[in-house]
Amino acid sequence: MKALLSLLLLLFFGELQAQKITLSGTVFDVKNKPIENVNVYLKDSFEGVLSDANGHFSFVVEDTLINDVLVLIHHDFEDIEEVIVTRESYHKDFVMLEKEGLLGEIIIKTKSKRKRERVESIDFSAMDVVSTAGSPGNIVGVIGTMPGAQVNGEDGRLMIRGGKADESGIYVNGIRVFEPYTATVGNVPVRSKFNPFLFKGMSFLAGGYSAEFGEALSGVLQLDTADDIDASRKDVSISILGGSFGQTHQWGKNSLSYHLNYLNLGAYTALVKQRYDSQKPFSTASAEVVFKRELKEGGYKLYTAIDYSSMAYRQEMLPSQQVDTLALQSMNVYLNSLYFKRFSPYLRLDVGTGVGYVDYTGDKNERHIGKERWDLSQKIKMSYQWNGNLRSFIGADVQLAQLDLTKGMRRDYENRNFYTTRFALFFESDWNLRSGFSLRMGVRANKYSAISNWTLEPRTMLTFQLNAKQQLSFSYGVFNQAMNLEQGMNVKQEDWMQANHYILNYTYEFKKRMLRAEVFCKDYSKLLLTPIGKTNEYSQLGEGYAKGFDLFWKDNSTFKNFEYWITYTYIDSKRKEMYWNEWIQPSYIAKHDLSVVTKYWIEQWKLQVSMTYHYATPREFYAKNAADKLIYKSSAIHDVSLSWAYLLSAQKILYASVNNLLGRHPVYAYQFAQQGGQPDQINASATRFVYIGFMWTISSNKKLNQLDNL
Repeated sequence: MKALLSLLLLLFFGELQAQKITLSGTVFDVKNKPIENVNVYLKDSFEGVLSDANGHFSFVVEDTLINDVLVLIHHDFEDIEEVIVTRESYHKDFVMLEKEGLLGEIIIKTKSKRKRERVESIDFSAMDVVSTAGSPGNIVGVIGTMPGAQVNGEDGRLMIRGGKADESGIYVNGIRVFEPYTATVGNVPVRSKFNPFLFKGMSFLAGGYSAEFGEALSGVLQLDTADDIDASRKDVSISILGGSFGQTHQWGKNSLSYHLNYLNLGAYTALVKQRYDSQKPFSTASAEVVFKRELKEGGYKLYTAIDYSSMAYRQEMLPSQQVDTLALQSMNVYLNSLYFKRFSPYLRLDVGTGVGYVDYTGDKNERHIGKERWDLSQKIKMSYQWNGNLRSFIGADVQLAQLDLTKGMRRDYENRNFYTTRFALFFESDWNLRSGFSLRMGVRANKYSAISNWTLEPRTMLTFQLNAKQQLSFSYGVFNQAMNLEQGMNVKQEDWMQANHYILNYTYEFKKRMLRAEVFCKDYSKLLLTPIGKTNEYSQLGEGYAKGFDLFWKDNSTFKNFEYWITYTYIDSKRKEMYWNEWIQPSYIAKHDLSVVTKYWIEQWKLQVSMTYHYATPREFYAKNAADKLIYKSSAIHDVSLSWAYLLSAQKILYASVNNLLGRHPVYAYQFAQQGGQPDQINASATRFVYIGFMWTISSNKKLNQLDNL
């Protein structure tokens, strides 16, 4: 009897101890629109959940009394903390305010929106692109001020932590873009061909990136168009280089945006002295179109871009005094579509398609090159949120590419073509573990038609949340890449080029200030080697390494209306690659790279002033035909850029910028002749670049403006 009584008492008190309290509610923005993927949890606990597509959340806590703080976090909105004292189920609706990005705030983006968020990439907006001095409208230009990134003056393409430009991948809505830059010939630097205002955000990952992406030994830049339907508006821009017109029409659950742009450097080069003789000034005409349709529990987005560029010029090279005649014509078409569907608050399907076409003709003296390239990419991804602490995705992508190449001397052309297929499977999971730990593990399997074997790429990232302000993370990954199409024409590749990434990250955030430090190491293997003068003879015995550290400090609150960030990258890198079967520092690498970016908003004048300083140590260039290895060093880079933006009215802005304010004349690189001798110097086409423009937004909503963040 006593045993029975004891059992009943145990069950009774156990039932009291196991009392369940439900916490629920709905999260809206100021427009009464539900917010999905808000991380709702009890502070200093593991109890929590993500809000669903309707903004609703609900989770159960096993306790007799809740005396705690309910926390709501979303990367696009201000955090909310609500004190809760209750013994019964609790329900409340919340309104979250969008984060106010002072002067176009750059933030660290995370892929996990749960409690223990992990630093993976640097996220920035279109406003950062146009308001940062030295990068007027050029996405890659502002990335050059980010940790681990490098953009050389004679080239203009993105390089990441000791990697070449073609080792960096650029993605739109998760689809690889194989021709992301404007056309060029000779040593004219390229720029990003995308209009930054067509994207909701841009994420830069300097290595250790997700298993979702591949075919990039160094890192990736991800561009995503916004999911939301755009409001009707018109945008007009006039500058000393040309003009543009954009319009958005919204009806029902649809919106159609287009942007037309024409640029011609004829008048500019006539006024500003250049180091070349322009026979046909550079001109480009482009159009971008974005269509969006909101579907039930999903949506569809279509992005299309087309541009045509041409130029011709004569340039005297020094000290050889050789005169080069160069010309180009290029047409580039790109289409990107994304369909997404939520089958439940926890299950989402994404289907993406990318189509690219390039028709390029370039001439240098008597040499001619013609390229016609097609690319088709198809990707499918399924994501599932198992609970508040675990989510996974699985997917596949396939890429088809064809290159028709014509090259040689005039009237003696060689025509060749090459076709490849790439296929990949990927899987990844994110876990929030106990005691402040979180873990990401993924794997990617790749197959390339020109290589007989598959390759497997494991990737992982472990993060420890030291406290609410600090975190420490370590990531490791294997990354493979095949030859580009032009190289594939000359030799059959036997294996994948490979890089192993090791990254240790520390991040400290407090009161709109951020300190981010990373130590990295990359080991390269199976790189291409070719004997001098025998470009058709390749082996994959090349190897290399890149190691160093990044420092990124950003302060958005110490001084009123003043924002600044400082970036420093140190790289120690050497390779045995291409013509060099010995360890050398690659010519495209600067060991030390420093950027200081400042932006100041003067309220009473409605004026923003931005200044950027960039320093890079000299790079080393090697004369490959010399009996002894001769080393030539480029100039140290000391570049000061200044921009000025004046808000004439709520929807009109006047903008001006100047690069190389100090008027320095750096030697960017060297160009070596086949017969040897003193190399020619490569310099900027002009001492300074000056831009003056006027932008006008026309909308019935007078608060709507591209430069609201000023």
